[in-house]
Amino acid sequence: MIIDYTLSLAEYLAKQNLQHLILHVTNNCNFRCDHCFIDFSPKRDLTLAQYQDLAKQVGKIFWLDIAGGEPFLRLDLAEIISAFDFKVVQIPSNGSLCDRTIAQLQKLKQLTKAEITISLSIDGLEATHDRLRHQQGSWQQVWKTLAAIKELGGISVKINTVLNVENAHEIIDVMKVVRQYEPDFHSIILLRGDPINPSLGLPSVDKLKKLAPDMFAILETYSYGRNKFAARILRNYHRYLWKISLQTIEQKTQVIPCLAGTAHQVVWGDGRVSPCEMLEPVGTLQTQTLKEITSSPDWQQQLKDIQEKKCHCTHNCAMFDSIFFNPTNFPHLAMG
Repeated sequence: MIIDYTLSLAEYLAKQNLQHLILHVTNNCNFRCDHCFIDFSPKRDLTLAQYQDLAKQVGKIFWLDIAGGEPFLRLDLAEIISAFDFKVVQIPSNGSLCDRTIAQLQKLKQLTKAEITISLSIDGLEATHDRLRHQQGSWQQVWKTLAAIKELGGISVKINTVLNVENAHEIIDVMKVVRQYEPDFHSIILLRGDPINPSLGLPSVDKLKKLAPDMFAILETYSYGRNKFAARILRNYHRYLWKISLQTIEQKTQVIPCLAGTAHQVVWGDGRVSPCEMLEPVGTLQTQTLKEITSSPDWQQQLKDIQEKKCHCTHNCAMFDSIFFNPTNFPHLAMG
């Protein structure tokens, strides 16, 4: 994302409230990827009207982070997103629904002036990607969709890769191939949660450390936007995120204080609400307001548990908030 992070920090520190909403818009997906941690048991998705009501409860936020399921399975996706008041929206996709994706993005561009970023998934070279996603031809579909989005214009496109034991041996080659397609950025995300394939895991920390020099040599060829100061901040952030993530794995505890539940919250497709995607839901918007849920004793207990470091993870979204919205991290971002 090409974002004015300095502004976001100032706004958050001034308001001290929710700035980042992870909004699952459906539990449905046309893939069953080995690394996915979503529970695909049948659930009733929230309606457009329910999302519109939620948007009024949430108010103005900085970052709307769409999730699923496959978001573009919803034909009212653009209307759901445009109901919210935000500066930046990020939408992940497996890239398999090119025509539907373009139709929704055309509509969304008419409904909002906010910055839109699409995150398409590439999880290996062609054979590995298709095997992990159990969809022959899915690798080629991603590049078709990426080209169509770039032709549409006015939308940032990045690639997400979930790093795991099945693709670690070729991750540098994957990054080189991705770079040739010229996305705006490439995010390397560490496997998290309980994947559909229980045999899937992370490489050893030693292996991850050895990958770092070649990984960052490629990542730092991306422009990170036109603002040189912001670009430096983002380069430092990605290196710091990697360092903190590996320390978290090694030490099996939070290395920096986690702001899950305060800086960001999670709404699942069926209306359940969690402080973090890695934690159990506390209540449901089917029968409660967001304020009722977040002021409940159960929610407050989860926040207390987070603050007391009773959980830890490398969830990149939670890490982003915990790094950028904590002033003690600013020297790391500014100076590296």
